Amino acid sequence: MTAAGLPIHAVIFDYDGTLVHLNIDFGSMRQGVEELLIDYGIEPHSLKGSYVLEMINEATDRIATKASPEGSAFHHKALELVTEYEVKAAKNGKKLPGMLGMLRLLRERGIKIGVITRNCDKAVKMVFPDIERYSDVYLPRDYVTNVKPHLDHLALALEEMGVRDPALCLMVGDHLMDIEGGKRMGMKTAGVLTGKITHQEFIEAGADYILEDVTVVTGIIFGEEVS
Repeated sequence: MTAAGLPIHAVIFDYDGTLVHLNIDFGSMRQGVEELLIDYGIEPHSLKGSYVLEMINEATDRIATKASPEGSAFHHKALELVTEYEVKAAKNGKKLPGMLGMLRLLRERGIKIGVITRNCDKAVKMVFPDIERYSDVYLPRDYVTNVKPHLDHLALALEEMGVRDPALCLMVGDHLMDIEGGKRMGMKTAGVLTGKITHQEFIEAGADYILEDVTVVTGIIFGEEVS
């Protein structure tokens, strides 16, 4: 089914900040991972990855090259640490107002919904236990090999939704990686202003739409005011 406002068959949403409010302490998380890296003899600044999960993967490969069991041990400890911070934040997480109604309306009008996140399934389900009832595809990091901004994460979501043309999909998120990944995949993109990224930064990243609130996405897709 094609929406009246835009030729969109599916929407892929980011989770953290976009659909729910979370306050993950990324600074402390990163510090903890860096201390673990030092324990394994790796200088954090020598890694190319700018995000924590990518740092962990790069370090794991480097450690495993010297000693495979040590690489596995590091990877397990590092992800345990990351999960600890995600779960801690999830205990105080909240669904954003109007979000469930928005998802229901999209599905009622024939729009497929995907949710992809770098967060873990355990933390997601603490805040949004029935997320799979509201989405056609749900892919936390536990379910994929490569997380966004790697295009595999987006490609798998499109494949499982049966969307062959990325141009028929809208990527919605509150981080620049959502816009950059969506554009590289050939999708339409919408940045949500949650305080993480500024309006100007979304413009510079090339977002097709900039939303004050994620629920506005229905008005954009259907070309009408939706109460």
